[in-house]
Amino acid sequence: MGLMRRFQTISLLALLACALALISSATALAANPPVAPASFAGWTQSGKAQTITPASDTRFAGRWPIFQEYGFVSGEVQQYSKDGKTLSVALYQMKDSSGAYGLYSFLRTPGMRRADITDHSCISDSRALILDGVTVVEITGPGLDFLKIRPDFKSLVDALGPAPAEEPYPDLFKRLPLRGFEEGTDRYILGPAALQAILPIAAGDWAGFANGAEAEIGQYRFSGENHTVTLIVIDYPTPQVASKMLKEWEGKFNLDAQEADSKKPTIYASRKLTIVGVVSGAVSATEAKALLSHLDSGEELTWNEPGFSLSDANINAVIASIIVGTGILCMFTLVAGLAFGGVRLVIKRVLPGRIFDRGSAMDVLQLGLASKPINSDDFYGMGKTPSPLSASRES
Repeated sequence: MGLMRRFQTISLLALLACALALISSATALAANPPVAPASFAGWTQSGKAQTITPASDTRFAGRWPIFQEYGFVSGEVQQYSKDGKTLSVALYQMKDSSGAYGLYSFLRTPGMRRADITDHSCISDSRALILDGVTVVEITGPGLDFLKIRPDFKSLVDALGPAPAEEPYPDLFKRLPLRGFEEGTDRYILGPAALQAILPIAAGDWAGFANGAEAEIGQYRFSGENHTVTLIVIDYPTPQVASKMLKEWEGKFNLDAQEADSKKPTIYASRKLTIVGVVSGAVSATEAKALLSHLDSGEELTWNEPGFSLSDANINAVIASIIVGTGILCMFTLVAGLAFGGVRLVIKRVLPGRIFDRGSAMDVLQLGLASKPINSDDFYGMGKTPSPLSASRES
């Protein structure tokens, strides 16, 4: 009982230590926001860095709930100057890599092109976005050709120091079909506020983010069409949750255009395991289904695999199998014994005393219970002349 109590106490202390470590790491993360460097690539600070807060910075105007959904922790903005030109560098520190990637995708605009500053970076003529670990860097500046000064931004990332241990970024965008996709329109969504800002088709958490969902949204334009179609790929924890959400949408939307004159927003939806695809803005069911048919769930079920069935064997067959198996085992034992004995006899006949029955190669363990020592020749000396030593012992 005492040992069990000690084990329980040690386990409890270990759990408390882990919890304190997590809390301390989160506290340290919040207490150490990203710090803008004093200079990089000839750009030097002009003025003092300012902490970013919802009340003091216009970047949060009307978008603070979105930053909260993505897990905003802290940030600052710093002005830099070089050769009479200025630029502004804003650093947003997020709680985790998923939130950082989500904010990066939300702040990106379709006109921004991919850059090679980091694995996730984009740039336009007057703006650049860089994802570095859990930090999102937003660079703006009037009258600057950002494409020409792009190497300077690499120096900025290097000056920020090594990023913390990176967690894998979300890969839900891989589920988006490629045909007709408009580059740069994908957004990673973690809450209803961001979804409402991008696609305001219904109020509230209609997509089910409260159930642990995550979503990826993209715009599509097909050849010969003058309108864009929006596809939302929502990943739920389980297929049951995904199926439940489809049932709820029947009361909020004109799902799959089943109601001819409905005033509800029309959407088309399709489920594959935990993935649900939702199409908005399609002019026909054919157009929506053509897009949903290319939806990738990331999983594949195979229904034509060969199967088998289990059944209880007949008792008579079991007994017969036991008898047959025992007979085979006995026959094998008999044959092996005869083979071993036969080979031994043949060798003894052909090579007597050469391999078997060699007295010089025989060791005898004695307990010393008798006064007469044991000689190995006594065992295999039949028909031989006794040695002088053994003869003297016998006498």
